[in-house]
Amino acid sequence: MATDLRTASGARGEGRSFLKWAGGKTRYAGRLAAAAPEFTGVYREPFMGSAAVFFELRPERAVLSDANPELVTCFQQVAAHPQEVMQLLDAMPNDRDFFASVRRQQPANLSDLERAARVIYLNKTSFRGLWRVNRKGEYNVPYGEYDRPYYNRETLLSASRALAAATISEMDFESAIKAADPGDWVYLDPPYIPLGEYSDFKRYTAGQFHAEDQERLARAMREASSRGVLLTMTNSETPLTREIFAGFDVFRMATRRDINLNSAGRGSWDLVFTNYEAHMPEPAAP
Repeated sequence: MATDLRTASGARGEGRSFLKWAGGKTRYAGRLAAAAPEFTGVYREPFMGSAAVFFELRPERAVLSDANPELVTCFQQVAAHPQEVMQLLDAMPNDRDFFASVRRQQPANLSDLERAARVIYLNKTSFRGLWRVNRKGEYNVPYGEYDRPYYNRETLLSASRALAAATISEMDFESAIKAADPGDWVYLDPPYIPLGEYSDFKRYTAGQFHAEDQERLARAMREASSRGVLLTMTNSETPLTREIFAGFDVFRMATRRDINLNSAGRGSWDLVFTNYEAHMPEPAAP
C-alpha cells in the first residue's frame, strides 16, 4: 500500500535554484530531501531541470546531467561565470519584440555565456517558464507578459557556489545511471507519464521522451539497484506508472500543478519510488 507524503518537514538545506522549471521540485525539495537515504557516495541527478533537490541538499560531491544541451551550458556558465551571465541579462529588455528576437536565435551562433543568458531570459519571460522545442530543436513557447526580474543576485551567486562542487554534463539518463557506483544516491525526475492528452512535457528536447523511454528508465533503475546504487524517482500517479516501475517501494506525495490554467485542477499527487526504506514525515491530517 502506498504511503502518503504531505508535510514539508525535514529540509536539509537553504539553497534555491536560479530557474523555475516546469515540473521542477523547488516546492517539494524539502520533502524529497527528508526521504533521502544515508548515502556514502556521490549525489547524482540525471534529469537536472532546475536541480532543486541538489540545491536543497548541497552535497559535497555531485554529478548533474541532462539531455538538454542549452540547460547544461547554462548551469556550467552560472557555475563558472555568474557575474558575466548577470551582466548580459541586465542588458536584455523585457518586451515582446526583444523576446521574439531571442527566441529566434540559433544557439550554435552564440557564445556559451550568451546561451546561458538566453536560457535564463526565456525561462523568466516565456509563458509559465516552459522549455518546449519542436523536432528541429527550436524553442517555441510564446511570450509571457510578466513584469518580474530575470534573476535574484544572491540566489544566482549562491547557486554558483553550490555548483562548484558538482560535475555538470550533457548525458542521456541511461549513461548517467550506469555511471553510478554502489553507495551513490541517484534522484530521478524524468518527464512524467501523461495524465491526459494535453498534460505532458515530452517536448523537452528535440528527441522528445516517450513510453519506451520510461521502460528504458525502469530497466536502468533495476540494473543499478542490483549493483547497490540507491534510487529515488518521482513520476505521475497513473496505473501505467505503477506498472512500468513495479517492484520499487512507492509513496504518494501531494503536489500542485501550477501549469494547469484551471485552478481547481492544480491539486494532484505524484508517486515517489525508492529502492530503500525511506523515512517519511507523518502525513498531515486530511
